[in-house]
Amino acid sequence: MLKHPQRQRGVTLVELMIASAIALIALSAVLTLYITAARHGGELLQQAQLHQQLHALVHLLSRDLRRAGYWDFNPSVQPPTANPFQNAGNRIQLDAYPGEGPQSCILFSYDLDRDGLVGLGACEAGNCPEHTDEDNVEQFGFRLRGNRIQSRYGGPELTCSSGYWQTLNDASMEITGLRFIQHSHCLNLLNTEQLCTPESPGLVQRAIEVRISARLADRPDTDTPLSQWIRIRNDVLRAGQAW
Repeated sequence: MLKHPQRQRGVTLVELMIASAIALIALSAVLTLYITAARHGGELLQQAQLHQQLHALVHLLSRDLRRAGYWDFNPSVQPPTANPFQNAGNRIQLDAYPGEGPQSCILFSYDLDRDGLVGLGACEAGNCPEHTDEDNVEQFGFRLRGNRIQSRYGGPELTCSSGYWQTLNDASMEITGLRFIQHSHCLNLLNTEQLCTPESPGLVQRAIEVRISARLADRPDTDTPLSQWIRIRNDVLRAGQAW
């Protein structure tokens, strides 16, 4: 008995084109989703780096500012009111570099090498002003200039527009705002229930509020603010004179 051979069936050209079109559409959707996810992930990573750098800057400022007014001295020989790091010239000062916002610069000093003298680092041996030395720098500062936050590391004058300054933030981050606000409270040492008077000795407690904001250099929409209070560890002993 003869058997008829079975006819072979394949894929037509139209079916192949339809399948290819469906595959291309699916592949395009997957690639679009991948690119979107990759871009979003990159943006989140950049924002995380911005937050990390901003917190690192504030930590650096906080660590240095807390030392303001420190003086290594012998209380049995020297009165606390003779602290050269808390006199009018070396006390915490708020100012601004020309053209910048108010209180965008802070100046301060502390006894870095614990020799009891204010190191200027800008005078020849034997020609330094009284109660200063020339072997180190103990007058510091932070300021906003342009889109950069800078740290003072020397100079003959302790001002916001003179001396030598080094930029702290890298080029990928722009500082959009910086302000230092000083808060102080005077404790009357003769009567703690009364406010300080010009005649009464007092202990002045201080804190610095730092307000800073920054953004990615190529991303104006990433502007991020940060605020932190910094308690100054070294209080000022006021012996009956106006503060």
